[in-house]
Amino acid sequence: MYCKIPTLLAMLAAVYILASMYYMFMTRNIGTPFRDSLDEKQLEIKYAAVKKRGDIFYTGVMIAVLIVLVVDPFTKC
Repeated sequence: MYCKIPTLLAMLAAVYILASMYYMFMTRNIGTPFRDSLDEKQLEIKYAAVKKRGDIFYTGVMIAVLIVLVVDPFTKC
């Protein structure tokens, strides 16, 4: 059986990875003028938000891994 969807998803993932690598390379020397302008209280608020959003993201990753392991969507490919 030929699976077109997983191949498409793999290509989209490759595009995303390559675009991310390009972005990281091109922005490595730009600096962070907005972050540099924040005071201590604003930085505390930012770090709290970053932690909360990071926790939510990693929880989502773990849930997704469990779902993929249980459902095993690519067995027939």
